[in-house]
Amino acid sequence: MCEVELCTRMYVKMCLHATRYPHCAVNGVLLGRRGDGCVTLCDCVPIGHLFLPLSLSLEVALMQIDSWSASQGLYIAGYYQANSGLRDTSPSCAALRTASLISEYQEDTVLIMMNNERMTLNPGLPPLIVLHQNSSKQWVPKEKTLIMWGHWEETQRITRQLLEAKAYQQLVDFDTHLDDIRADWTNQELNVEIDRLAAVANGDT
Repeated sequence: MCEVELCTRMYVKMCLHATRYPHCAVNGVLLGRRGDGCVTLCDCVPIGHLFLPLSLSLEVALMQIDSWSASQGLYIAGYYQANSGLRDTSPSCAALRTASLISEYQEDTVLIMMNNERMTLNPGLPPLIVLHQNSSKQWVPKEKTLIMWGHWEETQRITRQLLEAKAYQQLVDFDTHLDDIRADWTNQELNVEIDRLAAVANGDT
């Protein structure tokens, strides 16, 4: 079974997406890079906050994201979702369908459900449930020994800084992009800021 490493940029943007639309279910795709028996989830692309069922707009988004991620040396490695209910962490039919669709093209696809109740400024443990498909094509929790976090304490600090700065107001998902095509769904400005904060934390500046 493949190991999965979760990185700072991916987690921060997922949290910003959920925070921007606290009363809505939100979803997006995970972008990864494969190597040495491990999938590294480097980034994510927020897709929606309006309608989560599999639809034409989602299919269009997946095609565009697939093309763009390939140009970045990445691929669509999974799907994430935060439900609208505070304590609801169960994958919806839409989440299962979308993750299963991705798994038809990529092995070791990951499905992440966000735990809204534990999403605080200081969550302690990552407020995520990481699932994978078993041999029966059922989505089940991935073994914790196969989930690695790159710099979790640093990730928490960066997330806290950006939440306190209300950086979630800058985040663009695909729903927003469809309303205004000038809105950058790749969120390059946020990516640069996250990378800058990570460099400061690592003493690289």
